[in-house]
Amino acid sequence: MRSFICTICAFLGLVMMAEAQITEGKGYFEFSDNEHLEGKKMRIFYYRPTGDVTRMPILFVMHGMLRNADVYRDNWVSLADKHKVLVIVPEFSNKDFPGSRAYNYGNVLTKGGNSVDEKYWSYSLIDPIFDYVVKITDSKVQLYDLFGHSAGSQFAHRFFLFNKDTKANRVVASNAGSYMVLDQHIAFPWGLKGTPVDKEHLRVAFAKQLVVQLGENDNDPNHHQLPKGKEAMKQGEHRFERGQYFFKTAREVAEKEGMSFNWSIRTVPGVGHQNGKMAVDAAEFLYGGSS
Repeated sequence: MRSFICTICAFLGLVMMAEAQITEGKGYFEFSDNEHLEGKKMRIFYYRPTGDVTRMPILFVMHGMLRNADVYRDNWVSLADKHKVLVIVPEFSNKDFPGSRAYNYGNVLTKGGNSVDEKYWSYSLIDPIFDYVVKITDSKVQLYDLFGHSAGSQFAHRFFLFNKDTKANRVVASNAGSYMVLDQHIAFPWGLKGTPVDKEHLRVAFAKQLVVQLGENDNDPNHHQLPKGKEAMKQGEHRFERGQYFFKTAREVAEKEGMSFNWSIRTVPGVGHQNGKMAVDAAEFLYGGSS
């Protein structure tokens, strides 16, 4: 009898731990419930402000090339408190997601250029993490927003275009170093050649909200993290030019195909390649009634 009671108590303890994974304040939990991870554990950093978490908007934040998910989470703490938003920051570690191919470019192609099954894309992890967050918080929210800066912005806009059935509602792609332009003659990751992104993907994506957010001072052509390859340079001399080029050419594709276009471009005066300051503007746009 005593053994049975101990077993029940241990089981209840595990249940309570699962239900308490996202408590008020800063923290992280481990996520492994996905085929892509093959048993590996992925750290998911979060910040939960005070209030009714079941009614809070859920925002995913995608970190940059330094893979510093905790820092990106911390940049959103005061903003989350102000707007009562649950912030979720998945950590795509260099160990498990090495290089741009496995993170920014979504692991959609092998090193040799062959297609990877969609269930193993890095882009395919976001919706399952959202579903898990909804489950453990008893959230009533059905869609989420997503903000990505720098390499996180490269992830964000490609993710948005690849996943036409995503539960992402609004996506803010901030200060990307280069883009996947909507040209079937340019090879991925700078264009659509070799990808499954077709006209139906574009029609769905154009009808949803993608915000190309650009710091007006992110205009250094010699920035040490700026991609300087041939295809990247065709998009412009620096990030500010490249973002405008991506938006302009996307709008031209929509017009040519007769598709509705719900994207927007948002420039931030006096700000360069600074995630924290871009986050302030993104929060105001998403949750402060700004447009």
